[in-house]
Amino acid sequence: MALYVALAGLELGVILAAVPLWCVLPGAVFALWAAACAAVVAAMCWMLNGKEQMYRCDAGSEGWMMGQEVEDEKWMFLGGMGMSSRHCHERTLPALSRLFSRPMVCICMPTYGMPFDLIAMMLQRCMPIPSRSRRNLYSEMRCALLDDSMTRCVVLCHNDSAILVSQAVAQLHADVPMEKLGKLEIYTFGAAASEFTVPLGDGTKAMEPTQQQSAEQSADEQRTIHVEHFAMANDPFAQMGVLHSVRQNMEGRFCGSVFVLNDNSTPPAPPSKETSRRSSPRCSGLVMEDYLTALFPAQMMAPATRRSSSSGVLDSVMTVDKDCAEKREIAAMSNYHAATQAKKGGGGGGSGGSGKRLSWTGLAAMAGQRNGMNAGMVALEMARKECRSCDGRWGREVTWLARYVVAMEGKQAVDGRINNGL
Repeated sequence: MALYVALAGLELGVILAAVPLWCVLPGAVFALWAAACAAVVAAMCWMLNGKEQMYRCDAGSEGWMMGQEVEDEKWMFLGGMGMSSRHCHERTLPALSRLFSRPMVCICMPTYGMPFDLIAMMLQRCMPIPSRSRRNLYSEMRCALLDDSMTRCVVLCHNDSAILVSQAVAQLHADVPMEKLGKLEIYTFGAAASEFTVPLGDGTKAMEPTQQQSAEQSADEQRTIHVEHFAMANDPFAQMGVLHSVRQNMEGRFCGSVFVLNDNSTPPAPPSKETSRRSSPRCSGLVMEDYLTALFPAQMMAPATRRSSSSGVLDSVMTVDKDCAEKREIAAMSNYHAATQAKKGGGGGGSGGSGKRLSWTGLAAMAGQRNGMNAGMVALEMARKECRSCDGRWGREVTWLARYVVAMEGKQAVDGRINNGL
């Protein structure tokens, strides 16, 4: 991390000094200065990126035992911005493998310093850019989904790597059968992606729901990929990504359950011994360890400090933002109605909304059905029902991720395939 900060400071200094030096220095001297700076930056980038881009960590190789046989599972992790290849290989990857008691494959995204990484992230948010990391991710996910011996493919990603995961999922939807995509589970931490779409199948082939029961069954049959987003309220990448897309851009396509950590929008409780002991530490979320420590402090902290450590945020009672859920469903219905009217009027704008999936449940924007507004009302009621079922429950009871973590008493958590109603 120190090397990454030094590289960012060097690049900022070079960028700020380039124009003044170009004006005052002779051309040959300026060229030598620019070449020397480029060589130093390239050397520091080589030290951060390393030679390999993919690493594997076996849970049993570090002296701890796996909780169960996991030969039929594929677990992958994508590091985010600021995470060097060495840091990911030596610290983050073993911590994840130990936490979930499963072998883990890490795909490291190359870094070229914070200024250039930010520029690359902004470009990736606007358009898909081919890269070696994306090709490796797609290849690993596709092989795991098409392998009949694999029953589960789990992908963990941090901040800007969620953009690559979102693009890879969209590509897999075109290349992999829908029944195979049911193996996929995605967990993002501080996702910087502007949208995260999940395929629900071909709406034109789906049966039209004639009543609420059949509509809910149709939604359950179409729902395939399980997605959860964890976002710290003070994480800048989450603020520009998942939190902005879900809270402010009501017409955006961002699928999955969102868990906001350290949300300051709710009024704080009076300070006491109990609340201070159970409150989670204030972290920035810029590194993956911040999220892991906030979610699973007992497993992440050292044994010497584990006894006096505070409880994680998953041991707190959840508060569901019902208004946001209803607004997104209503916006999806409004978008469907506008697209339908454009089609009837013969305008070309109808094609833009025909393939859009905006709602949580996916029923409010089924373009292939004649009674899409009725399906939208069912989707709204389903969203309200899900909010009521999750509100007031412990976070550990709702998220699937906690069910993969071995309890400190040594008992294996319940299998993550159990449906929790999300």
